[in-house]
Amino acid sequence: MNRQAWKWALIAAPVVLSVSACVGWGGYPPAKNVHESQLIGTWHAGKCDTTVTLDPDGSASAAGIPTEMELDGKVTQRVGGDGTWKVNEFGGEQQLDVITGNEVTTFDLYRDKGRLLVALTVGDPDSMNGCILTRRSKTAANAPTAVQQRSTATIAISPDHHRP
Repeated sequence: MNRQAWKWALIAAPVVLSVSACVGWGGYPPAKNVHESQLIGTWHAGKCDTTVTLDPDGSASAAGIPTEMELDGKVTQRVGGDGTWKVNEFGGEQQLDVITGNEVTTFDLYRDKGRLLVALTVGDPDSMNGCILTRRSKTAANAPTAVQQRSTATIAISPDHHRP
């Protein structure tokens, strides 16, 4: 490599690295200021056939979380079950940890045009194998709906309510 090429390589490398650090997996920017309430509900990735449900009480259920993939993206090993979940921060970015049994699966949090995405990298991050989960439902399976909460409050404060 001649001297001019080395000069351009030394200038271009930091620029490329700094730009790539601003975007996450798949080119999505990391999500900032994610509150746990924004994650409650059911998330699904069709490509990986993965479903994760996050309940308001910190419990979780998961089915088909890939732990190993071939280079072509074919899932070769999965985990799932009931457990817990929490939001953590690592390297200045928020992550979602789903714990099922002895298995901790860490998902990255991204935004696409304001929409929250939950992403899982499987295996070597350089292989770019993984899944992007999108929200299927904003209400977890056993979370009370607004209608249930309102009707409970109405019963509790209703002056017409008498005990038999």
